[in-house]
Amino acid sequence: MTDIDGVSYAVFTPAEGGTFTGEGITITAPAAAVPDRTVVGISAAVSDIEPPEPVPGTKLSMAGALYDVKAIASSGDPPLPAYTFEEAATACLPFPLEFRADLTNIVVAERKSSGELSLLSTRIRSVNGEITVCAAISQLPATIGVARIGLVTAAPTPTPATPTATPDTGAVTPGYALLLLTLLAGAGALLLTRMRRIKS
Repeated sequence: MTDIDGVSYAVFTPAEGGTFTGEGITITAPAAAVPDRTVVGISAAVSDIEPPEPVPGTKLSMAGALYDVKAIASSGDPPLPAYTFEEAATACLPFPLEFRADLTNIVVAERKSSGELSLLSTRIRSVNGEITVCAAISQLPATIGVARIGLVTAAPTPTPATPTATPDTGAVTPGYALLLLTLLAGAGALLLTRMRRIKS
């Protein structure tokens, strides 16, 4: 199925459910998730919306891309303004590299139209060494992404570099050496003159 803009959708049916895979995200619905005597097209793609920047003092930060999940009733239609699965579908997203050190506080969050984030029931999956973050979704359209629960702290203020004093190696600078040689030469000449006078 394709929508009015030519975007491809996977077909989900009452008997089989369905699966959509693309751009790193997978949407899977079980049988009976789609109402009887209907079909629905499901698609997901990286959203044009950027993940919100972490705000110091809050308890949620996001990383990776946001994904827009949409539904259509039939080919050539625009995306439905609202669609609800009879049974929840599962959305699996790539695990952001930024969060690899923390597997215990990772969730999928839905970004509401108001900009607020709503946490979804989440579990971590690992298949053939590939980690994904999966969550149940029931209502479409939805914009979802991976988030980490934990107090966001401000980045430390860079400390100005302290100038490093050049150690005194005892070496004589060229200008000072020239002055010293000049003084020594003058003193030697004066001493030689006095010695000649004494001898005479």
